[in-house]
Amino acid sequence: MTADDQMGWREQFSLSREIKADLRVLPTRELNSETPGELLDQPITPIDLLFVRNTGRMPTFSKSEIENWTLTIDGEVERPQRWTIDELKAIGSSNVTAVLECAGNGRAYFPCNQPINVLDAKAMALDRLISRIPFAKPYQFARSLRPRWKRWPWFAGTVMWAEGAVGCIEWTGVPLAVLLQRCGVKASAVYTGHHSADLALDGTGPALSRGLPIAKALHPDTLVAWAMNGEDIPAIHGGPLRLVAPGYPGSAWQKWIGRIEICDRVHDGRLMEEYRIDGEVIEEMPVNCVITRPANGFEAGQPLGVGGYAWSGRSGIEKVSVSVDGGASWREARLGEPPDGRFAWRRFDIELTGLAPGPVEIIVRAHDQESDQPLQSRSRAGNPIGYCNNVARRLRGRVS
Repeated sequence: MTADDQMGWREQFSLSREIKADLRVLPTRELNSETPGELLDQPITPIDLLFVRNTGRMPTFSKSEIENWTLTIDGEVERPQRWTIDELKAIGSSNVTAVLECAGNGRAYFPCNQPINVLDAKAMALDRLISRIPFAKPYQFARSLRPRWKRWPWFAGTVMWAEGAVGCIEWTGVPLAVLLQRCGVKASAVYTGHHSADLALDGTGPALSRGLPIAKALHPDTLVAWAMNGEDIPAIHGGPLRLVAPGYPGSAWQKWIGRIEICDRVHDGRLMEEYRIDGEVIEEMPVNCVITRPANGFEAGQPLGVGGYAWSGRSGIEKVSVSVDGGASWREARLGEPPDGRFAWRRFDIELTGLAPGPVEIIVRAHDQESDQPLQSRSRAGNPIGYCNNVARRLRGRVS
């Protein structure tokens, strides 16, 4: 795979608009598209509504390249091996329903990011106006201006996700543990290292190369997947093969995977040094939720129905609490039946009555068996890029 085989931003944009028409494209140099919360109101997220995250160029593959795709496992194993996709399917398959979430989900809610959110919104609005001109390049203006402010040091990160860098998908693939057993993992194995086809924006090397602790790699729900929601994984989501590491951030779910290296130490691949909080690699994701109804800016009568989904990478969801008085008091939402699989999200619903007519702010926080969503954004101390900001979700609207 060479730089010439990587899709340019304009091509990525056109592809995203074609198959992800309802998503919000962010003004970044690489393609990143976010799902509005109200479109996530289903137990299984349709592929056309799943967010898109890239850290570099997006590769393209011919039909022949896909048909001849191979996965290699080597490093600290007794018997390095290579399989085609058909050979992987012949080994056997498992289905796992799991939430895929970017570690940066919620970054836009850091107070320090409010100015860049305003600038981004104004630049994107100007682009939408310019894009009505037939010969204008889509979103080029915002993307050319944004580097002027995205480097200001007081901001946390650059990809300003709100709550929509998440979705719940049914994945199909072979457990990575089965492949590792066939290779014979050595006692010296500590971590996996993931290698794939996408390149950094400047084309000089890999865009991303994360890994997993060997115990997570051996978990029965960790897959090498070729299908999502019963369909072949499209290239925009990492097809023909990607890793599925339930409970871990999306960066560990390597897309376009071609090689898994078994290491005798923590993997030191591209951006491993970035996905950290207080020096520790981000592994299990914290408890979180998304409000899917009503939409932000709602106007509604009473009773007011509020619903959404909650999940956690660490343990099961215990309860979901809702407040309409700034957190002074809380009401407990009804939880749906436990989901099909430990790592799927869980439905919550509540009908709010007795609300005073006028403007209202709804606050929702989920609780797992270990902790709950904080009411304030995570501290940036030791977390300058702004990961895992699972601050309680808020909606504003008006009740009649």
